[in-house]
Amino acid sequence: MNAAKRSLIKGFGKEPVFIREGGSIPIVASFEEEFGVPVLLLGFARPDCRAHGPDEYFSLEDFRRAVLTSAALYDEFAAP
Repeated sequence: MNAAKRSLIKGFGKEPVFIREGGSIPIVASFEEEFGVPVLLLGFARPDCRAHGPDEYFSLEDFRRAVLTSAALYDEFAAP
């Protein structure tokens, strides 16, 4: 979580707010069991994105920030 927090700060330029919200993704438990490692999921959609609706959207700016965050997270995982 600390690596995720640092990565989110790099990608979005501000402290993240952890809200512990989201649906279940059943395969995630299988990944953890099969590979024996914890699973980390980060969501980048805004609360008003109308998720899974016919008019769902994701802004290009948030997409860019999500890519930067993901790259920073890989750097965090690669650090000694």
